[in-house]
Amino acid sequence: MVAALKAEPERKARISGFHDTSGSAATNAELAKQRAQAVQAWLESQGIVAGRIALDKPAVTTGSGDAREARRVEVTVE
Repeated sequence: MVAALKAEPERKARISGFHDTSGSAATNAELAKQRAQAVQAWLESQGIVAGRIALDKPAVTTGSGDAREARRVEVTVE
């Protein structure tokens, strides 16, 4: 991902943090936000300019499935 962003400097990254529905909604949203921010910080540490990285609001994962899979970060290169 870093190599792709460096090779095409006009492209941007959009980071989305997800959480499940177990526990407190506010706590889960904060944890999803922190996960997304950790990815943002890592990308910046790899030389990607902060202005090329956008953070989405935390989103809840609905449906059945493994809670660990629901707690994730997705990066979209635009």
